[in-house]
Amino acid sequence: MHPDDSPAFAGTTPGWLFRGTEAAWDVLTSSLADDPSQPAPWPIAPSGPSMAPGDRVLLWRSGQGGGIAAACTVLDEPIATVEADGRPSVTVDIRVDRAFGLPISPVELLQHADLRPLAFMDLFETTEHRITAAQATTLAGLITERDRRSPATGSSGTIADAATIATTRIDVPTALVGIVTELLTTLGASGSRPGPSNTSPMAEPSEPTGTQVDQAGEALRAHGHEPFTIDEVAATWRTGVGTARSRIERLLESGLVERAGTRALSQPGSSRPARGRPPVLYRLRPTDLLER
Repeated sequence: MHPDDSPAFAGTTPGWLFRGTEAAWDVLTSSLADDPSQPAPWPIAPSGPSMAPGDRVLLWRSGQGGGIAAACTVLDEPIATVEADGRPSVTVDIRVDRAFGLPISPVELLQHADLRPLAFMDLFETTEHRITAAQATTLAGLITERDRRSPATGSSGTIADAATIATTRIDVPTALVGIVTELLTTLGASGSRPGPSNTSPMAEPSEPTGTQVDQAGEALRAHGHEPFTIDEVAATWRTGVGTARSRIERLLESGLVERAGTRALSQPGSSRPARGRPPVLYRLRPTDLLER
């Protein structure tokens, strides 16, 4: 790993905030343990934003005591592959420039107006969040002041140290305690960190709502059971791409939609994706709910 006093984030330079699963952190820690000087892979959303070599990245660790746990640099353009089950997989090689022994917590971020949106990274639907130039400048100042007050706060020998830090504390109005507790439990941010055994992606689908059935029915009338992209279904629903992506995620959870791999560049209607990413495909699943 690079020396701990290396730049944590380039002031005034926009960048990214990545949130990863425990599996992503395990792979990163293992890669650094084998050879800290080598690039490490980090998974990103197949339908996520485009990025370029040299982009600065902060890594967010979810859960109890989490926050911004490392500062990195993108080394190459994202690489897209298809898993054996047909699901798309995209990774980007990063270099870890600095690991924070004590992550920059949501409480610290909330103390700065520019950084308050970043404090809610665990609530974002996307796993990659853009950091503006203004936020980058404020972050650089926050980290400098943090190191000045307590050098030990920012120092760390390895990324794995982030798993042993103290609990983060946020005051919550009494009337909201029940709601916040339920939300944090759903996010895995209270109690012990969930392991692979209870974070399986094969969870039972939730019961679709009437609105979701109507949305799926509209997509079925336009696309049948043929695969479609987020852009295509956004045009069908006459919504923005972000809204369409959110709807698709809900329809995936309800079992009305399934992933259908990626569209090859040679397929009709395809175009060269930004930075080599093939368009992700979805399709309606056969169900009696949509055949009425």
